[in-house]
Formats: sequence, C-alpha cells, structure tokens
Amino acid sequence: MNKPIVLNGLVLTGGRSTRMGQDKSRLIYHEKPQREHLTDLLQPFCDTVFWSVNAGQASELSNATQPLIVDEFDIPGPLNGILSAFRQDPKAAWLVVACDMPLLTETSLRVLVDGRDESKPATAFYDSNGQFPEPLLSIWEPTIEPILQTALASGYYAPRPILMLADCHLLTVPDVRELLNVNKPAEQKALKHRDKF
Repeated sequence: MNKPIVLNGLVLTGGRSTRMGQDKSRLIYHEKPQREHLTDLLQPFCDTVFWSVNAGQASELSNATQPLIVDEFDIPGPLNGILSAFRQDPKAAWLVVACDMPLLTETSLRVLVDGRDESKPATAFYDSNGQFPEPLLSIWEPTIEPILQTALASGYYAPRPILMLADCHLLTVPDVRELLNVNKPAEQKALKHRDKF
C-alpha cells in the first residue's frame, strides 16, 4: 500500500508588493495579518503550513515560530517560492495560496482539497475568467517538480502557462470572488468599504 503524499501549505508572501507600497502579507482584513489569517485557514487541510519569504523577510522573521521557506532562486515571481518549497521537500504536495487573497474562505479550500487528483501534476481552480488555471490557489504534486525544473532551465517563470502545459486537473471555484487579488491601495480601500468580507 502506497504511503499517502504529505500535503503542506505554502503562503506566498515573498513578492515585492511594489504596487501596494507595503508588505501585502502584513495587511489586516480579518483582525490579524493576512499571512496569519491564511495560515489559520490552511492548517486543517495541511500537515504543515509554511510561509514563503524573500531574504529580507526571512531576516525580519528570524524569531518567528512559523516555519519559513526562503526564496532560493534568482528569478522573479511566485515560481521562486514554489520551486523553493519543492527543494525543501520534493516528496510533498504543496497547497499554494497567495497572500493577497483576502476573500478566500474554508469553503473553497475544502472544494480544492476534496477535488484533488493526485494522479495529475496539479489541481487548480479555473481563474476568474473561467478559462485558465489559477496558479495561486492550487495544489502542486511532486510529479510536477521536473516540469518546473525544465521551465526554470528554459527561463520560463510564469506559473499559469506551466499549469496549462502540465495537464492539471481543473475545478470550478464555489465563489469566483474568492479569487480576488488585492494589489493596490485603491483596491484595498474599496474592499474595506464593502459590507462584509
């Protein structure tokens, strides 16, 4: 009998947040920093939840109790965090969530985990347009790691096209609003003026 694949959580916090002007993982929508809120959401579904951080954040978080995975590659974007996670544990699957999704709930995470197809390289929701995989709320299986390495060697760093080429398993998100990314101060302000999260 095959041993179940460990499912770890990965909160992507290592972006530069240039459009927001401050670290998006530290913004508060739910009475605590977003990285902590997402950790709480992921914990029931994952063996261990890690924060994916850049070198500067790792220095600031040197006394943090949350396990960290520091970006190990000299490439831009979220693929750095995902590749670094597989370097940390290549035999684990990774439930990846971007830190700038304040409307994400347990409902969507449960649908994603329950709908997971371990025989595919990844399981993802269709994006907000209903056409392509949403890479920043998805499960990446160990079998995708060689595909990621090939992409890295080819200088190809965009995770969505990688998922498209990898024949990933696609699901429909229960509420497309949960895929909202908040990247700019105006978007954050508009969201805070809504009746509820």
